[in-house]
Parts: sequence; structure tokens; C-alpha cells
Amino acid sequence: MLKPNSRWILNRADGEKVSRLSAELNISPLTARLLILRGIEDPEKADVFLHTDKAEFHDPLDMLGMREALVRIRHAVENHEPIRIFGDYDADGVTSTALIVRALKEMGANVDSYIPNRFKDGYGPNVPAVERAAKDGVRLIITVDSGIAALDPAEAARRLGVDYIVTDHHEPPAVLPDAMTILNPKQPGCDYPFKGLSGAGIALKLVQALCPDAGVGDWTALAAIGTIADLVPLQDENRLIALKGLRTINAGTYTGITALKAKAGCTGPADSDTIGFQIAPRLNAAGRMSDADSALRLLLSDDENESALLAEELEELNQSRKSLVDSIFNEADKQAGILYEQGYTALVIAGEKWHQGVIGIVASRIVEKYYRPTIILSIDKQAGLARGSGRSIEGFNIYQGLTASRVHLIQFGGHKMAAGLTLRADEITAFRDDFNQAAARELNEQDLVPLVEVDGQCTPDQITTEQIDQLALLEPFGTGNPRPMFQMSGVALSRLSCVGRKNDHLKLTFKGEKKELDGIGFGLGKKKEMISPIDRISVIGRWGINEWNGFRKPQFMIEDMAVDGLQLFDWRSEQQLDEKIDRLGPDQTAVVSFQPDSADQMQISIQTVRYRQGLVIDKPCLVLLDLPDREEQLSELLRNSPAVHRIYAVFYHPRDHYFSSFPTRNHFKWYYALILQKQSFKLSAMVKQVAGYKGWSSSSIYFMTQVFFDLDFVKIEEDILTVNQKPTKAPLTSSATYQRAKSQLEMEELFCYSSLTSLKAWFDKHAAAEPEGTIHGL
Repeated sequence: MLKPNSRWILNRADGEKVSRLSAELNISPLTARLLILRGIEDPEKADVFLHTDKAEFHDPLDMLGMREALVRIRHAVENHEPIRIFGDYDADGVTSTALIVRALKEMGANVDSYIPNRFKDGYGPNVPAVERAAKDGVRLIITVDSGIAALDPAEAARRLGVDYIVTDHHEPPAVLPDAMTILNPKQPGCDYPFKGLSGAGIALKLVQALCPDAGVGDWTALAAIGTIADLVPLQDENRLIALKGLRTINAGTYTGITALKAKAGCTGPADSDTIGFQIAPRLNAAGRMSDADSALRLLLSDDENESALLAEELEELNQSRKSLVDSIFNEADKQAGILYEQGYTALVIAGEKWHQGVIGIVASRIVEKYYRPTIILSIDKQAGLARGSGRSIEGFNIYQGLTASRVHLIQFGGHKMAAGLTLRADEITAFRDDFNQAAARELNEQDLVPLVEVDGQCTPDQITTEQIDQLALLEPFGTGNPRPMFQMSGVALSRLSCVGRKNDHLKLTFKGEKKELDGIGFGLGKKKEMISPIDRISVIGRWGINEWNGFRKPQFMIEDMAVDGLQLFDWRSEQQLDEKIDRLGPDQTAVVSFQPDSADQMQISIQTVRYRQGLVIDKPCLVLLDLPDREEQLSELLRNSPAVHRIYAVFYHPRDHYFSSFPTRNHFKWYYALILQKQSFKLSAMVKQVAGYKGWSSSSIYFMTQVFFDLDFVKIEEDILTVNQKPTKAPLTSSATYQRAKSQLEMEELFCYSSLTSLKAWFDKHAAAEPEGTIHGL
């Protein structure tokens, strides 16, 4: 049995709805199923989803506060009033800022921008920044991607006579800032048809309203980056923004974006993964490591040389960020491993002077490794405080967990999956215990195994390049529209190997009824030793196309795998057994020998367990070192040991233990006739003569002699054999020697020389019954 790393849950779709949508749109049932699972059941909406050239933006004037914002901004532009954009330091905030600044400059506005420093100013608008703006003569402040919860800055602006417009996509609090107007589709009374816009999405809506005749042009490139980076659902208008923006980026857009794309090594067309994993982290690195100003200047630049220099600066910041994350993660991982082994449900980890800008990333990586709610704290010893960032898992609201432990906290905030907090450093231990107890009350053992939703089941024969091309109509993938996840169950393998410079990756070839399918599991190279060539394997993963030299082949991108039932590994010809057994782990492995001297004869030093009747093995891995005396001994051992789910068959036996072929009845007849003729002779001499004359082995002649002795056909004293003149008639099979040899030969044929498939059939027949249910939860 190979257990998966996650719980696989197959999403259910109404079969009738799938068939109807498939027929009406002339799409494959699989594509129709994926649309249904994404809540798109109406054929007209589904057609627009698949063919975005039919989609249209919502009217920006439907957003509450938009008309008031237009009047004030246009007045400021026409009268050359200084305007300042208050942005945010993440990718959504920086792209929102650049988008508004670019649009207003095209309108001829007198506009500049301000982005708070994460470390000096904190998140969002602040009173000192408003006061500086007023001192600089700014008459209008527009916030982007922030401000909905900032009451004091809005009040300061009113007091100083500065008009203040808030554009934000975060959840509005009960009390809204006293701004001139607010653009947020989530605010009470707003009838805008889509509530899921990012900060950059709302900025784009404002620009659309300000410049209705200009189209969206390159602005969608900025809006797409912010939308994808901020992990808002790629549905409805967000999907349209992402699609148009990606097309703009790939066709050639602002020099800063093009330079950053090149610096990130993106040579082909950009997709949502390019933005999420390559572009956005480099934009975020500026705000995380120092100041977001360099990211904003890059997005505002129209000079190729300047853009190249700024892209290089962001690249260096991103490399520093990655090194810093790795360093802190390695320290945090040591603490996490100890807490994990101690049975903690939630992990609270602290270190001195850990960089505030990256501890959220470290928390995410710890969650990815241990799948426990995790809080990473950075201790400021001089101030006596610890500030931290938390990430959670499905089933545990981390904000509520902090609420339950608030007696230890100075301040905290967040939502169910992420949070920030501050506490006194001397409260960390007490907080760790209380927070862990809060998590333990909510999470059971099953909750602590990652959950993966599977969109559909398939076979190797069903995965074609044509089907994969049709699935591409669902792009761009992201939050709310995940890349489809599929499962193949009980599939046979034709090839199994490791690839990569360090053999880090697992390469499989799956056997279908009509064709084979390549599979690749990145980072799964260590799983190779856990898979037997005869296993029927279940996998989950995503479909892809491997393009090489103009040839396109489908392949399965493996995310997780499982093997149900007993696994059998063929070690009958393996060398270096000590090393191989040691790699299995002594806590997980029992090595059983049936014969007393096998380990010595094999010259291995691994500790073995000698078989005895009633022996029970309570470890998952069982190494069978040699042959039992009787088949029933091994059968009984398996029945008594239901914990065993992986067997390594060595079945050592000395080469000359038995003769190469078992004597036939005619062999016995000829030899007995010789004995009757001779009546008495010196045994050792006769054995040599017969061996030379008949070409039989000495061992087979001695064996037949012992059988005759067992049956009292002959007597042997001091190497002299004498025939018994009055023997009792008896069949050869009544001889104990004959029975043992016959049984041993049959066992050798079965256990030592049969195919692995035949051997597996024997083990399946005799192994302990498995518990009901599958190991991956489907």
C-alpha cells in the first residue's frame, strides 16, 4: 500500500445537465462537466465563457459612487488641481496605482503618487501622508486597493480641506470612512453586478468611466496582473480582464512589463501561471524587501533602458527575497518539525529579527509541508514584542483561533485563512498553547490531511491532444477557475524511472487498453522505490502537452499517487541488501528469516526476526529473507500480520541446497534394481560410479539412497549399504525425505523462480484481509 499525501474528493456533477450542455454547445461531455462544476449551467453563459469575444464589460456607471467620482476627477483635471494617488505596496496595489496615474496623465492631469512603506508606514492610508499631501498643495486624494477601513486618514483629509475618494475591493467594515465618495462594489447599496473585482479591477472601471471613448488598451495589462496576483476569482468580469490583459501582454505592451517578463525568463506566451509565479513575485519583492517605489517606476516607465535597469533591480530584490525566505524557512522548519513530532495541531514558531516582509511566505511554506495552521513570529528583543503572520488550512478559521487566544495579544486582524498579530515576547509560550488548543478543538485527524478536489476520472485512452486543446478554452486558470484536476484509478505501468539531474522527478508510462500515456511527477523521484512494476497505481494530476521537435504528445502531470492493497517487491536478485533494507527505515521494517544461518551465509548485518509459530509483524514493511520449511508457515505469518502492506521478497537459498532436477520414478527404479543386483556395496564408491555412468549428480544419488533408507528398503552402516531382503511395500511419497525435498522444490519454483505476477497472486490469496474503504477517501 502506498498512501497518498492528500484526501481526494471527486466533485459530483448532474449527469443530465452535463449531457444537455454538451449537446447544445457541441462540446465534449468532459468540458461540459467542468463548466457545470464551475457553476456555469446556462448554455448562453457557458458559450460566452468559452468564447470571450462575445463577452462585454459591465457598465462602470452602475457602480455606486462612480458618477460623483467622475465629476470631481474631471474638475480636478480641467483645473490642473494637484491629484495624489494613494496606493499599496503589493502587486495589486502597485498596478492599480500605475493604471490610474497613466490614465490621468493621458487626460492631462497634474498627478503623482504615494505608496506607504511596509516597515515605516504600515498598511494603507495614514494621517501623516494626508498631512504631507495637504502641505504639498494636493486638492484631491484617490486611494486604490486600500482605504475602506481607514477612518482617521479620511477625517484628516476633510479637516484639511482635501477631497478624498476611496477605491477599494476589501470587505467594508460596519463604519465607512467619511470620504467624498467610495468605489467598492461590496459596500451597502451598490448594485454593481459583480462583487469580486480586485483593486486593479476597480481602478480599471474608474478609468473606463473617465475615458469611455479610449477603450481599455494597455490598461488591461496592468489590471490583469493585479487581478491574477491578488487571487480574486477568475470569473465574470475578472475573467475578461485577465484574458484581454494577457493578450495585450503577449502582443506587446508597456516597456516595463515587457522588460520584467524578459528578466523573469518568460520566452513564450504569458499565461496566468506566468503572472502568478514569475511577474507578481518580482513586483511584490520591492515592497517586501524595501520600498515599492521601484516596482511602480517600472510600470510607469516608457523608456526601454530605464525599464531594463528597473527590471534588473527587481530581479535582485526577488533573489534576495528568495534567499531570505529559504534562510528563515530552514530555521523555522527545525522548530516546526519538533512541534509536529510532539503532536501539535497548530504551529507557533518564533525567531529573532526575522524579516517582516517575508514571514507570511514562510508561514505558507510551513503549512505546505506540515499542513497545520501556522503562525510565524519575528521577535524584536529590544522592544520586547513579537509581530507575526499566520496562514491556515481548510476547516480552521485562524481569525477565530486568534480571537480565542486574544488574552495574550496586543492586536490582531485578518480573515479565516490569513492573519497578522502582535504580542509581547514573554507571552509566546502561553499563546502557543492556547492557540494550539483552539485548533485542536476544531480539527480532527482527517482534517490534518490536505484535501484535493478532483474534477473527473479518466483513463489513458481518453487523454488526447484534441481534448486538451478544448480544455484550453477554459483558460485563464486561477482562483475560482482552477486548472482541472483528474484521477486515473488502478492503472498498470509499462515503464518506471527517475529523471532529472538529481533523479528528483518520477517518470511513468501508463498502460491503457489501446495506447500508452506518459506521466511525470516533478519532485516525486523518491516515490520510485515505493512502487513495484506490477502495481496498479492511482494518480491525480493535470493534463498537459509535451511538445518536442514539432511533435505534440499528451502527458499526465502527477500531483499525488496511491496504491491500494498489498505491494510486492522483487529482491530475489538484489545485491547490497544491508543498504536497501536500511533505506526502508528500521522503525518501519521487519526482516524475517525461517532458517537459522541465512543471515550469516548472506553476510548481512541487519537484525532479523526468527520465525516461530504465532509470530505477528506489526510494521508496514516485511522483508522475507529466506524460504520457509513449509508453505503454511508463510501463509500463517501473513494472516497474523494485517499491518504489513509492503513485502520485499529475497527468498535466499544456497545454490547447492538441492539438485538441479528432481529424480523421476524411472531414476528410482533403475537405482533400486542396481541395489538388488549388488546386494551390498560401499556407498561412496558406488555413488561415484553411478554418477559417472548415468551423468547424475552425487546429491541426487544420495537423496534416492536416503529415501530407500527411510522406507527401510536398505540399511547403511559405516558407508556400507545392504539391501533389506524383506522390505515392507511402501510408496516413495511416504518417505519424509522425499516429502521435504518435493515440498522444498515446489516452494523454490514458486517463491524463487516464478514471475513476480504469479508470486503476487499467491500473496494476494494468503494475505490478511484489508480493512474496508479506500485509502484516498473516494
